[in-house]
Amino acid sequence: MPKIVHAFPNEDHTILIELDNNHKIIYDMRSRLQTVRFCGLADLDSFKMFKIENGNTLVWDSLCQISIDEIINIIER
Repeated sequence: MPKIVHAFPNEDHTILIELDNNHKIIYDMRSRLQTVRFCGLADLDSFKMFKIENGNTLVWDSLCQISIDEIINIIER
């Protein structure tokens, strides 16, 4: 699996994810903000405060996390 090199949050609850294989993904989180798991990210300031952990996971402190594997699986559906 590719590793996350950079990730940039956008004002519309999307994230631009740059991977080590030179691919870029724009991941739209808007539909997921209605779920229990991600509802804490509805606040834009909270949404923007993530870090990349181990090159494969976006982590929002104690709120939630999502791995690049999960993101790619969702996009491929």
